[in-house]
Order: sequence, then C-alpha cells, then structure tokens
Amino acid sequence: MSTLTPSSAPLAVQRQITLPMSKAVEIAYKSIRLRLSRSLLVTSGIVLALAFLISIQTSDAITNGMRRWIASAQQSPHFIELRQRRDGLDEKIRPMETKLRDEITRAGKPNKDQPPFDPAKRFGQDFEAMKRQLGELPSSPAELTTAMTANPALADEFDRWLSAARQRHEVKQELTAPQQLEAQMKANGVPTTETEIASAKLQTRWLLALALLVAFVGILNAMLMSVTERFREIGTMKCLGALDSFIIKLFLIESLFQGGVGTVIGIVVGLLLSLAAASASYGAAAWSNLPWADLAIAVLISFAVGVGLTVAGAVYPAWQAARMQPIEAMRVET
Repeated sequence: MSTLTPSSAPLAVQRQITLPMSKAVEIAYKSIRLRLSRSLLVTSGIVLALAFLISIQTSDAITNGMRRWIASAQQSPHFIELRQRRDGLDEKIRPMETKLRDEITRAGKPNKDQPPFDPAKRFGQDFEAMKRQLGELPSSPAELTTAMTANPALADEFDRWLSAARQRHEVKQELTAPQQLEAQMKANGVPTTETEIASAKLQTRWLLALALLVAFVGILNAMLMSVTERFREIGTMKCLGALDSFIIKLFLIESLFQGGVGTVIGIVVGLLLSLAAASASYGAAAWSNLPWADLAIAVLISFAVGVGLTVAGAVYPAWQAARMQPIEAMRVET
C-alpha cells in the first residue's frame, strides 16, 4: 500500500488576494472610457429622465409658490401699507382735481395767434396716452389742450396732479397684481381650483412614474448588453482570481459613475429649462415667489432617485456577471 509523499500531497488553498477599492475604481473608469458610446447611452437615459423629473418638480414648486402668494398677499404687511398709500394719495389728489376743473372752466378760449399747447413736449406724452395709462383725467384731452393754451400756468398745476396720479396708478397696479397673476395662470392652463389641482397632481404622478419606469428599463437593458459584450473580459478576470464580490463591485461602481454624472447634468438642464419657461410665462412674479427651500428638496430627491435608479438597474446585470463560470465566459462568442 503506497503512501502519499510530501511532494505528491495536494496543495492547500492559499489566501486569496482582495484588490483594494481604488483598483476597482480605476478599472471601472477605464472601462467607461473604452466603452464610451455604451456609457453615453446609459448616461443619456439618466439625463432625460432626471431632466423631466426635476422640471416637473420645479414647475410645481413655482406654481405652488405663486398660489400661496395669491392667497396670502392681501393680508401681508406690504399690501396693508400699499392700501394706506393709496388712500393717502386719493385724499391728496381729490382737491387737486377739483381745483384743476375750476381753473380749466375759468381759462376761457385762447387767442387765434397762440400756438396750441404741446403736452408731449411738456409732460413726455400726449393727453390721450395719459388717459389710456391712468384711466381718467381731470377733463377731456381737448379741454385740457384749450385751457393750457389759454393759460400756460395751468401746466404746472397739472404736472403736480400728474405726478401724484402716476404714483397712485403704480400702487393700484401692485395691489391688483395677485388678481392679474391668477388670471395669467388661468390663461396658461394652470389649475387654480382645488379639484383641478388634485387632478393635475394625479396626472403628474402617473407621468413621472411612467418616465422613471421607461428610464429604469432602458438602463437595465443597456447594462445587460454591457455584460454580454464583456463575457470574455469577465472570464479572464475570474481566471486571474477575481472574486465574485469584485465583479459586482466593478459593475456597481461603473453604474454609480454614470448615474452621478447623468443625474447632475439632468438636474441642471431640467432646472434651467423650467426656470426659463416660468420667466417667459410670468416674468418677475416667478422669481419673486420662487420657493428656494422646495427647490432644494426637489434637487436632493432627484439626485437620490437618479443615482439609485442607475445602481438599481445595474444590480441584476452585476449579479449575472459575477455568477458566470470562467470557462463558460471564455467559450462565448461575442
């Protein structure tokens, strides 16, 4: 009966070397560069999905900010002060108008050789333009022209009235800004009633869910194709001693790179497009009522969703790559 000699005894399995995280990051980065077209395909899906997601959230935040302002503006200290200013200007203008009407009546008719009074030269615009701007004048444009031609001193009195009337007009315009903004929102098709708002929120949720589902399926498909293209590479790494955990780590790091870049680009693009659209539709009202806290929360949520979506889409392909047997991977024709 023969006995095993030391030279013929089976060798014990030696300690396996685990590559550091830095090496996995380096390999993942080089892999992305080598397969740039495939990486851009995955990244573009993330960009489009996140741009859509953040644009919807930004539009909702801006719209909700404007709705809150419309509901609370009239009770704010600023609007209380505006109403006090309007009442004070009314009291100031009323006696000035009475005095002007009396002086216009007493002015009489000008001499035939007198040149007609030119309001555009004196006040910067004619009486008809003033009437369109202010709504009413102390007298008709024809009577004002006749009276000031006959009595040029009336122009100084009218100038004082005009200055106060313009101030009152600006105050009234600011006081009616909430109603004007609400009408503008209705004209743009933005829901304003509670029923319309609830219906619009439900539609938005479905759109977001559909967009994210399509993006997830696209990312999953792209990552699966990436695994298929790299069968031989995976087999070679496993023959060289790469552990299953290292293969999984490699694919997840790649997806994390692509997800991070795509998410940041998508958020920036979506924010810029939404803010530009809001500025074009509502002007300064969109910026003055911009809820920065809501936008910051939307950005954080979108970033988490974008990165999580990409990593989640890479989990199954990474697991499939890690469980492949080296000999099977090397036999596959790709």
